[in-house]
Amino acid sequence: MKKLTIVHTESHTQWGGQELRVLTECTWMQARGHRVFLAAPRHARIYPKARAAGIGVYPYAFSRLSAAMDLLRLRWLLKQLAPDVLNTHGNMDSKVALVAARGLGIGCVIRSRHHSHPVSPSWYNRRLYRDFSHYVLTTGSCISRQIVADLGVCADKVVTLGSGIRPPANLPQKSAARARLCAELGLGETARFIGCVAMLRDWKGHDVLLDAFVRIHDRLERYHLVLVGDGDERENLQRRVRRAGLAQRVHFTGFRKNPWPYFRALDCNVLASTKNEGIPQVLLQAMYARCAVIGTDVGGIPDIVRPAETGLLVAPENPGQLAEALIATLNDREKTRQRVEKAYAFVNAHYTLDRMGERLLGLYERAFTTADPR
Repeated sequence: MKKLTIVHTESHTQWGGQELRVLTECTWMQARGHRVFLAAPRHARIYPKARAAGIGVYPYAFSRLSAAMDLLRLRWLLKQLAPDVLNTHGNMDSKVALVAARGLGIGCVIRSRHHSHPVSPSWYNRRLYRDFSHYVLTTGSCISRQIVADLGVCADKVVTLGSGIRPPANLPQKSAARARLCAELGLGETARFIGCVAMLRDWKGHDVLLDAFVRIHDRLERYHLVLVGDGDERENLQRRVRRAGLAQRVHFTGFRKNPWPYFRALDCNVLASTKNEGIPQVLLQAMYARCAVIGTDVGGIPDIVRPAETGLLVAPENPGQLAEALIATLNDREKTRQRVEKAYAFVNAHYTLDRMGERLLGLYERAFTTADPR
């Protein structure tokens, strides 16, 4: 394939799985010689990260008040850059960019959808998804099904492609990672860990995980619960921990740029989300790090956490069921080991960044060689 010019737009200002997906996709394509640009708010957390990675970044407010001016400015930019591919990611930037691209002859226009929250079947969304984009790219099969069923988008233009992870060059030994976490938290080296690596948002299910741990902490005397991440739910969660009298057993590390040593230190990584998930990269990372996983039957999580095969799956907002899944994971070590090995092989075969990038290039080529993919 020829070297492409690719433009991404992103209106979200926080940092999470969606933004990580956008940045890793940009850097993967750039490393293979393609010209990559990003339009995003200047105060968005992805903005300086993309600039530091050598991505050409253009500032756009992508707000309701700025929409008209953003549309005019972005249309001018697209004329100047003449991209082969335009990929929009957030709600506001998609409303602006997909309209701005009309009539410019861009060979592949993609509307990406990262979260499983249903897309409203309004006439405007129907136009954006069905008529203004060549393909809709989702991170989970449940998202694809909803878009086809509710928005009337043709099934052959909705593509499910989970985010690929970038495996580290080296992973620490589990014993060494556990010892370092014990030292970080000021604990003796006999301590063991259950954890959750995720932003502290109200829908990530940290409160459910805390309730589950409250139920079983006396059955797991050596185990501590470690919450890796930060967010607006931190104070609320810390209050819950204090009320439960578990301040010595539940630890908040804050945001960590490199999560891999934590996955290696944990005996089990839990994501108890209640909504909105595509395919969470934190679960893929944990699986690659050979850390046992438990997820909820929400969004795209069942695409990768296959019960009794790659992990355990529980109902959302069910701390009792989650508590029993934790006990089963920690007590039946042989079955857990088998799931861990299957999960590692599954991620290595299907969800690396290279695999994602190759499939994206295949999608671009499909768009370029199809007369009218819409």
